[in-house]
Amino acid sequence: MSGERKKYAFGLIAIVLTAGIAWYFWGTGSVPLVSLNPSNFDEFRSAFNDDALASRGVLLLSPT
Repeated sequence: MSGERKKYAFGLIAIVLTAGIAWYFWGTGSVPLVSLNPSNFDEFRSAFNDDALASRGVLLLSPT
């Protein structure tokens, strides 16, 4: 691999890493993930029902 190609490959990797880090910290503007428990269920229900016309998704994970 020539020096010129290495320079472009390094630059591309730096751009991809920078974009990934920026996306990780600033995200897409969506609500962050939270653990659902009895103390915050009413807040979750209210937020979920407020966006009745938008696409919504809930991911439930079980430790078993």
